[in-house]
Amino acid sequence: MITKNKHVSRIEEAFLGKGIKLTHQRKIIAKVITDSKDHPDANEVFIRANKIDNRISLATVYRTIKLFEENNVLN
Repeated sequence: MITKNKHVSRIEEAFLGKGIKLTHQRKIIAKVITDSKDHPDANEVFIRANKIDNRISLATVYRTIKLFEENNVLN
């Protein structure tokens, strides 16, 4: 797939391929997960994402991770 933005994460590419909307907050959460060298739990993803955008709640992280899992974009 060719994208205009070379910094699109694998999660973003998977969602774009499925036609699922990626909100600003979902993009941040996807970036946090993709850029992680470890395997952060939801709370750690929240802490890291919240440093980027403090409007991201823990509930948003849980819903987004569930959405990623339901669409088989997390391995």
